[in-house]
Amino acid sequence: MSEQLLLIEDDVVLQILLSAMLRRDGYTLLMARSVAEARAQLEQERPIVVLLDLGLPDGSGFDVLQQLSQSPSSPLVIVTTASDTIATAVKALRLGAFDYLTKPINNDLLRNAIRRAAEHYRLRQSAREIELLRAHEEAMRATARAAAHHISQHLTVIMGETQLLQEELSDPEVRASLERILRATEHAAQTLVDLRSARHFVIKEYQAIDPILDLDAAADREEM
Repeated sequence: MSEQLLLIEDDVVLQILLSAMLRRDGYTLLMARSVAEARAQLEQERPIVVLLDLGLPDGSGFDVLQQLSQSPSSPLVIVTTASDTIATAVKALRLGAFDYLTKPINNDLLRNAIRRAAEHYRLRQSAREIELLRAHEEAMRATARAAAHHISQHLTVIMGETQLLQEELSDPEVRASLERILRATEHAAQTLVDLRSARHFVIKEYQAIDPILDLDAAADREEM
């Protein structure tokens, strides 16, 4: 699926020329000719880059830019305007515009600006996904440590009671069975120690069952 751009431009001729060029470049184009149409498109669609004309019939493009600047996941905005004053450019950039181009627009400059904005948007999204993964892993660690703490308390009771029974019972078979229970409990306790100390989690896939945590792989990763 090609990436979506939103072209906000009230000049019909310019809108036709720009949309034809950008479609040839492989982009999917959304179009709006007013602030109201732009807001409607932004509510329904998810463009990655917005080409924003400042002079619109029902308001200023600054109104749209101000709205987009309030969300970190908003598309990046390239302002396109006939105004070449420094004050206008500074205002646009302070409100979060990624770039500022004056009309008449040079097609090569526009293409380069869109490519840079699209790449920046993708990098920003990747960085956000990494942060979410880190938060998810931290939550997994906290949950694992809390669960390990509670389970280890019960294992301590099992080990203590097993050792008492070993001292009181003389039947060799029963004592051997209790020894196996004790060894299994000690292995389970060590697994909980590994779980609580793990800083990373590795997921192993099995056929016909859900993915599970691979503690051995996690321990190997800790040693690297």
